[in-house]
Amino acid sequence: MSSPPLRVFLNSEEERTLWELRRGKNIPQRTKDRAETVRLSAQGWRVEKISHYLKCSPSTVCSTLHRWQEKGLAGLWDAPRSGRNKKWQVSDISAVEEKLETEQRTYNSKQLRQFLVTERQVSLSERQLRRILKKNFLWKRTRTSHQSKQNLTQKEIGQADLDMLELAAAGEVHLKYLDESGFSLGRKYVTPGQKKENKNALSKQKRKEKD
Repeated sequence: MSSPPLRVFLNSEEERTLWELRRGKNIPQRTKDRAETVRLSAQGWRVEKISHYLKCSPSTVCSTLHRWQEKGLAGLWDAPRSGRNKKWQVSDISAVEEKLETEQRTYNSKQLRQFLVTERQVSLSERQLRRILKKNFLWKRTRTSHQSKQNLTQKEIGQADLDMLELAAAGEVHLKYLDESGFSLGRKYVTPGQKKENKNALSKQKRKEKD
């Protein structure tokens, strides 16, 4: 004679508690899945159907149901892991996140690690810090910039020349590269109207010299 299928039974209070766990915020996903496993079993779902619905193995479903039968609600949570306590607190990471959100600049993991050491007395590796912050922030490789090394005076002169060249390309001004000898490395900017006036003035000067 075959044994009856594995199933649990719930009262109304347990059903409500499991429903709230399944829909609650800040609840580990593993705990939510276990709560749903117990609820579905109480509704008459077989182990194979639950495993297919939750995309887990039948042995995981059976283990969850046995944990519920033995420990009740406490069996839905992971047991505390052995090992050293965390070196950081949630408030430390919140301080880093606030710094990133409020300051109008970028930081790399080395700079943020130094901030934690000096301001919060917390020591984390750069890799661990990136892993913690990856949930809320996107890391990008920063570009090398020489903006702070620029000569502002030369930059303004160059920008003025560039603006004038754009005006010349649009036909709003004519550029001349002439001096008294007929050649110059500098630039002389004249508008179309000024060009005509200069030409008339030069003709008058030549007539006077002939007279």
